[in-house]
Amino acid sequence: MAEMPMELFLSDEVQGLLDDFASLLDIRVTFYSLAGEPLRRGKEMRNCAYCSLVQEKLDGYSRCVLMDCNKQQEAVKKLEIINYRCHAGVHECLAPVQLRGRVAGFVMFGQFRIEGESEPDWREIPVALREEFKKSYYELPCFTEEKLEAVQGVLKTLIDYIAVRELAVLQGDRLRNEIDIYIEKHAAEDIRLPDMAKKLGRSVSTISQFLRNNYQTSFKGLLLDARLRMAEKMWRDDPGATVAEVAFASGFCDQFYFSRVFSRRKGMPPGKFRSQMRRAGERCVSREKEN
Repeated sequence: MAEMPMELFLSDEVQGLLDDFASLLDIRVTFYSLAGEPLRRGKEMRNCAYCSLVQEKLDGYSRCVLMDCNKQQEAVKKLEIINYRCHAGVHECLAPVQLRGRVAGFVMFGQFRIEGESEPDWREIPVALREEFKKSYYELPCFTEEKLEAVQGVLKTLIDYIAVRELAVLQGDRLRNEIDIYIEKHAAEDIRLPDMAKKLGRSVSTISQFLRNNYQTSFKGLLLDARLRMAEKMWRDDPGATVAEVAFASGFCDQFYFSRVFSRRKGMPPGKFRSQMRRAGERCVSREKEN
């Protein structure tokens, strides 16, 4: 089995720290999971006006997401805070969060300018929108190199504090337990991965990746295993039940599909397993009579 992943699970104290940090600097601060999904944000969570224009008027959203992903990978390799200027000319800083010696997620703060830098190339902006873009760009917070260095120092201290106080913790076991409980409870129903993800408050991709990377299985595989365990239990409790009865009662819509899956996973046809359970039950009854 692969090593359990770190998943950032953040306390309310972290939210307060993010709020204070964002408010003092007039910037946006966001925690991301290792998979790149936003977890908790400071109260300055919305995009700045300039970035909103870039994403909405220039269809820049996909480029923003791609750059975030690339920079997250870079931060994991370097294990240090990285500062970069995005395709739209805006600065952001990305810091890996390490717990127990492993990267568990990221803190990103940004949407600011650096004093003395050149402007973005306004020629790429439609003439009718240039003034609006320029105005919103110059409304961004502006840091000197010295101030940025100080801010990065504070951010590193904040992350170290979170790690030492265990305000972010390992939650892999918790997620697997939640998945198992849900599947065992609803195995006989017509359940699907999006339904479970919504119930657990996770994304479909998060659960799929978690199962694939750490258990080399899928939601479908776990569901089939749960349904087959249910079928086995039914025959142990009632060896006289037919294959069709057990198939439908354990969540299969087709008894022939059930038979194929059972045979492949258990190494014998369901009818043979049923016969074994019947004989085992008869032996138990015989022994009880003898005693």
